[in-house]
Amino acid sequence: MKDVDLWSEHVEWLKSLSLFLGCPLRIVQGSETIEVDAASATLEGMVGTPHPGLTIELVVKLLVTRKDDCGVAVWALVFFFIDKRRVAEQGKCCLAVEWREGQWSRRGWESDADGEWAGLETLE
Repeated sequence: MKDVDLWSEHVEWLKSLSLFLGCPLRIVQGSETIEVDAASATLEGMVGTPHPGLTIELVVKLLVTRKDDCGVAVWALVFFFIDKRRVAEQGKCCLAVEWREGQWSRRGWESDADGEWAGLETLE
């Protein structure tokens, strides 16, 4: 398989993830990385239209890896922000969702035990 094959369905994943989350998502320019066995992109979206009241935004890390059977595993880490501050279930940092059988499903809330997302507490 070529590298392109790994990422070939990303448009479908993006569209269906937007519907699943109830928020139009777009790829952050320059965030896509495509390697032989993995690919990723950062997505952004806003719930509703911009207004001076409460603002709800999402930052999503879309991840794809090649499995041993030459299929792909697709999942996303969804970070929620209210008025530019990250919010999540207590002790957690993001909601993990995965692509299974042609649709997105919740995997559950995840913590940031390694501090990988420590710099993503607020949006600038």
